[in-house]
Amino acid sequence: MPVITISRQLGSGGGVVATEVAARLGWQLLDRALVERIAEDLNVAPEQVAQHDERVETFVERIGQYLSEGFPEVMPLAVLPPVSPEATARAARRVIGVLPDDRPAVVVGHGAQCILRGHEAAFHVLTHAPLPLRISRARDAFQCGAEEAERRIRQSDRDRTRYVREHFGEDWLSPSLYDLCIDTGRLGVGGAVELIGRGAQRVFRAGGGLSPEVF
Repeated sequence: MPVITISRQLGSGGGVVATEVAARLGWQLLDRALVERIAEDLNVAPEQVAQHDERVETFVERIGQYLSEGFPEVMPLAVLPPVSPEATARAARRVIGVLPDDRPAVVVGHGAQCILRGHEAAFHVLTHAPLPLRISRARDAFQCGAEEAERRIRQSDRDRTRYVREHFGEDWLSPSLYDLCIDTGRLGVGGAVELIGRGAQRVFRAGGGLSPEVF
């Protein structure tokens, strides 16, 4: 089954783009729903998975995980980590890896562009935008000032860069990972949706995965 993966810079509107693409296609959207599937795989609450979303473990977290797994008697039960960024990443691999066997989906984040890299049923997209626009959008989304919005953006960029590098050995923003890279600052969310639709039609239409009337 066809899968569209959407990776996004914070503030580029990638989540909105993914929602609109999934709605037009009538496909399942795996954004929050993907977090829920990963949580189900780990048998934990979705909120626990969200805390480790697309990030890697700190040194302190790794020491805690090592102690809890190797020497559980020295760790109080209250501080045993029920889930970690590493466990979350492994679960994401398992969940995303079988998506082409499921019904068509639009998948947001979690290294899906790497997990399904080279898969003939996958179309990979990156949304990006100029920093000033990202800051403006983040201010609106988080109801915060420009300084805090920029701090969140830079932290998100660091986390996603490290996540993809550590788990897949790739550069998160490398064009080679994507079939389509879209500047939503120039094209807007609507333009991005249209462009993804045209690209997906070209890739999937031959296999009967998309109707030409959808976009």
